[in-house]
Amino acid sequence: MDQRWTTSPPDQAPRWARWFVGAYLALFVICGVAGLEAWPLTGWRLFADARQARQPGFQAVTVDADGRETPIPFRDLPAGFRGDVQVLKGFAALPPARQAAVCQAWAQEVRARGGEVAELRIYATVSDVSDRVGDRGAPPVRTLHFTCHPRSIDAAG
Repeated sequence: MDQRWTTSPPDQAPRWARWFVGAYLALFVICGVAGLEAWPLTGWRLFADARQARQPGFQAVTVDADGRETPIPFRDLPAGFRGDVQVLKGFAALPPARQAAVCQAWAQEVRARGGEVAELRIYATVSDVSDRVGDRGAPPVRTLHFTCHPRSIDAAG
């Protein structure tokens, strides 16, 4: 066998590594041009797509005995509570018993951290990025969808 095909000079990467890098870069370019999302290759859509001016979302808040609302600090809660976006998106589709269990778990965790919880409220929100209050974005428009009382859940919309 001809030795020049199996070895590389000491100052070059092995031939197989150059082929691998070349193939990877070619796939990277193809995915980018075609807009394919195939991890670890990407079409960069997550970063390049324009977002709509009106962005829907959800907000969960606790309410104390005086009626003051406080957003639930999901980032400060244990890791198991950090999927709040997905849970809030699908909250309406959950059976009532599961909705009550979710609310109870959130309330218990907030109470464990010293918060007062008389009830929980779940709002649907719409943020319009073009709305401004001074030099800041306006707060989202909120619509109450659920109220979780200690023993029941009321759907508001």
